[in-house]
Amino acid sequence: MPNGIHVPKIVFTGGPCAGKTTGMSFCDEKLSDHGFKTFVCPELATLSILGGFDPFSASERELVSFEERLLSIQLAVEDHFVGLAQDYVTAHPEKKSVVLCDRGAMDVKAYLSGDQFGAILDDLNLKVAQIRDKRYEGVIHLVTAAIGAEEFYTCGNNKARRETREEAIEMDRRTHDAWVGAPHLQSIDNATDFEGKIKKAYRSICRVLGVPVPIEHERKYLVASFDRSKLPHHQVINIEQVYLMSEGDGEEIRVRKRGQDGSFCYYKTKKVSTGVSGKRFETEWPIDGKEYCGELLYADPRRAPVKKDRICFSWKGQYFELDVIERPAKHSGKTLLEIELTEEAAAIELPPFIQVVRDVTDDPSYSNSALALI
Repeated sequence: MPNGIHVPKIVFTGGPCAGKTTGMSFCDEKLSDHGFKTFVCPELATLSILGGFDPFSASERELVSFEERLLSIQLAVEDHFVGLAQDYVTAHPEKKSVVLCDRGAMDVKAYLSGDQFGAILDDLNLKVAQIRDKRYEGVIHLVTAAIGAEEFYTCGNNKARRETREEAIEMDRRTHDAWVGAPHLQSIDNATDFEGKIKKAYRSICRVLGVPVPIEHERKYLVASFDRSKLPHHQVINIEQVYLMSEGDGEEIRVRKRGQDGSFCYYKTKKVSTGVSGKRFETEWPIDGKEYCGELLYADPRRAPVKKDRICFSWKGQYFELDVIERPAKHSGKTLLEIELTEEAAAIELPPFIQVVRDVTDDPSYSNSALALI
């Protein structure tokens, strides 16, 4: 394992149905715009439950033994992903890397009494300061939908989840309490819609990693031309987005292939209308290449794939995404600029090397789904 290469680790935690999977997927994608290669450490408890362990019927002794084994494996698996990230940065010294952990070491405490947790630490020769204060750069606690977004609380999208709403609220509290005292702990509730929630999580991670922090004020511009030679340091992301046949009214489903230098990640996104003030509930999760190819069989015949290069860069404290569309052919060469202002920016200042035609933020004909229409 390479020495001297620091790879930050950030934990996503929270109660049941908090949006961890979608939040991690969103942050994984956005961080790549800043040149980060992300490694995702999976939730080991869910893997164990899907593999046959039933915590709901286990005896107290079985549960304590399970949690001790889980903590030991958690630390080892995290170290494994850090090693992979260090190897990657060694091979690509111009890159940065980060490990996103689907739950972390202190989550074990939420399922045990104080004495039980203390005994496990003694057995493993660990201290709280080791696994809470020094191990992670940040902890993002996403509050369960059972608190403040009750209409979206469900166990249907996770086979390892059985909690009632009341049980989810209690587990959310215990999980949060387990991490209290950790540096850079951020608890993100459901005061906004879900999109706002995961954007808050992303902003928290940006602060920890020292990258420009976007706020929710976004604008979109139609671009006439730009001088590529004058672009500051940037990342070019290759994106191909395909819309699928919907499964119901008010539903939009898409899959996306996103990558750089011939290496791709794949995502599936579902947006469903809530029926309230035009708001939509969005869920996104990573899929593998084989699943992506399978989903293409269900492509919406009314829409063509949208293929584009996304040029991501920061300029004067502002974060920009410059999308150059390749397909559909009728939109080939069309260029759109989106800006996410940082909190320090007082006003929008467009780069002089980009010639803007007009602001199209509120023009639905420039949405991806509209551009895909045949």
